[in-house]
Amino acid sequence: MVTQHQRVVNGFLIDLDGVLYEGETAIPGAVDTLHFLLKKQIPFLLITNTTRKSRFGIQSKLQRMGFRIPLEQIFSAPYAAVQWLRAHQAKSLYLFVRGDVFREFSEFKSTLYKPEYIVIGDMGEDLTYERLNQAFRMVMGGARIIALQKNRFWKKEDGLAIDAGAIVAALEYATRKRAIVIGKPRREFFRQAIKRLGLPAEKIAIIGDDLEADIQGGARVGLFTIAVKTGKFREEDLQRARVKPDLILGTFADLPKLFKF
Repeated sequence: MVTQHQRVVNGFLIDLDGVLYEGETAIPGAVDTLHFLLKKQIPFLLITNTTRKSRFGIQSKLQRMGFRIPLEQIFSAPYAAVQWLRAHQAKSLYLFVRGDVFREFSEFKSTLYKPEYIVIGDMGEDLTYERLNQAFRMVMGGARIIALQKNRFWKKEDGLAIDAGAIVAALEYATRKRAIVIGKPRREFFRQAIKRLGLPAEKIAIIGDDLEADIQGGARVGLFTIAVKTGKFREEDLQRARVKPDLILGTFADLPKLFKF
């Protein structure tokens, strides 16, 4: 495939929230566009910093909106964290997350007493002073902080909302300890995704609505970057962004117009 900029692209890394859907509603035309890629057998991987759902939960949500995506084409920050914990032979942890994401970590021992790691995600309405202080005490007792992601905010159906990054920053400040960040825009997250896609980085385009996590993170590892003006995208963020996207689309549904398939 060749873009209008004559850049050869053979596969895609596609963000979920804000690109394919907002809340519980698919972006108009997104279902047809993703199924177009499937029909054309164009390699892609859905990548997400979402920490409220497991890959199984994400797949179910996509199905409810009309997307038919194999589980192996979903790569999430919690799933990447499991790979990291396995590689580091983690013995015990405690999860500060919500939703069904717990099932991703079922192979690890969960303990309140001196866990090796605490895993921080977006706790939403479950975030209380007591929970935050519990995490603080665990870190002061020797636990290392695993941040599933460090996003500043995300877009809910009723507006912007604080994301996990605010929780992680509070713990880092209070404990004077640095978190191990797993999700976008970390290079290792993108490298794992690129490896799973099986293509050279320079032949892959990332499509996202987050100029920091998606566009800046993708550019660091050599991806062609495409921003969409949906989700959390804001023009004022674009003006002050350190890394500008290579292309900007109105929505994900505009993708086929830019490539010679």
